[in-house]
Amino acid sequence: MINEQIIEVEVTPEDLNEMRAEGIAEEDLPQPGIKRYRPARHIIKDKNKVMIFLDADIVEHFKKRDESSYQTQINQKLRQIIERENSENFR
Repeated sequence: MINEQIIEVEVTPEDLNEMRAEGIAEEDLPQPGIKRYRPARHIIKDKNKVMIFLDADIVEHFKKRDESSYQTQINQKLRQIIERENSENFR
């Protein structure tokens, strides 16, 4: 049986203020409090929190799709690109 680790991340008012100062729109801010995540099995334990700025039309594209959250969709697409590039390097 695989050990299902749960990661807890706290979003504080200070975190929200920093995100606002960096230009993150109010509707894109997470709710404050402790969030619980079950990381994908292939992700390294020490996953870093990274903030990136994306063009509005890209974010809107993923928000309009009837799937998982737009952040998850973008992460999945980026992972597919990495995996495709890695597989091409082994040919």
